Amino acid sequence: MRKLELVFKTSDEKLKTLSINYANGELNGDTVNKAMTEIAKLKMFDRDGIDPYATPIAAQYRKTEIDKLFDTRGE
Repeated sequence: MRKLELVFKTSDEKLKTLSINYANGELNGDTVNKAMTEIAKLKMFDRDGIDPYATPIAAQYRKTEIDKLFDTRGE
C-alpha cells in the first residue's frame, strides 16, 4: 500500500503528520505544496488555541509492503 504523508509545523512549533491512505499516486511536489498551503490558510483545525497545520514542511509517499504468510479469508 502507498500512502501520502503531509508534514506540517504546528503553531506551537511541533511537527504534525497528516496521512492520506487513498491519495493519487501521481502527484508532484508543486501540486502537493499548493494543497498544503491551502490547508494551512483555512485555519479550521484549531484545537485549544493551537493550529496543527500552520506551516507546510514536507510531503512524501510511504510504501508498505505486505508479504502474506497465509490468508484464510477467501475460503
